[in-house]
Amino acid sequence: MTGLVLKDMLVMRKTLKTYVLFLAFYLLLAVIGLFPISTITAVTQIIIMMLPLSAFSFDELAKWDRYALTFPTGRRSLVGARYLFTLVMAAAATLYSLVACVVLSIGKGQSAMAENLLSLMVSLGLGLIIADILLPLCYKLGVERARPYMYIVIFAPLLLFFGAYKLGLFEGINLSSLDRMPESTVLAVGSLLPLIPLLGLGLSYLISCRIMEQKEF
Repeated sequence: MTGLVLKDMLVMRKTLKTYVLFLAFYLLLAVIGLFPISTITAVTQIIIMMLPLSAFSFDELAKWDRYALTFPTGRRSLVGARYLFTLVMAAAATLYSLVACVVLSIGKGQSAMAENLLSLMVSLGLGLIIADILLPLCYKLGVERARPYMYIVIFAPLLLFFGAYKLGLFEGINLSSLDRMPESTVLAVGSLLPLIPLLGLGLSYLISCRIMEQKEF
């Protein structure tokens, strides 16, 4: 399985280099104050979570799955390698965002650090949710037919939140109690946000394995 993950990384190496330069440019814009850290962490997770979709595209062009089924590894190993690749990319994005949070919080105090770390946890949770939903769809529909669902997953919650705000559904919610909570408590709660989609990744893997086992090439 490790070899299959390395295969994805080697295939995506040029794309990875481009994304690294792109994210470094965004970090520079955040350092000079043009973007908040929440924008950097959100963009990082969305960009990194698009990499597994690109890997599916390369596999489809090269007819990789048909060739890989001749290996003794089995279909579950092929699926597991793609999910492991996704986790490695999510970990890399989290590490990058964590470094960005520390760099951009220097000199701004502990409250700024806590706010930035909370933004990181929320972005990581959203990135994992995207992976939970899109990976089985890629196995079921193919990457091109699954790609529109990515935009639905990303933008539908934003549109719902904006619509609820415009309708005044949040007017009765009192958020002042959150300001009185200790920062350690807020961070502890925030660290649990990625936990549910991380557990959901296991369910997503089982669904993808079942799809792959029933798929004909």
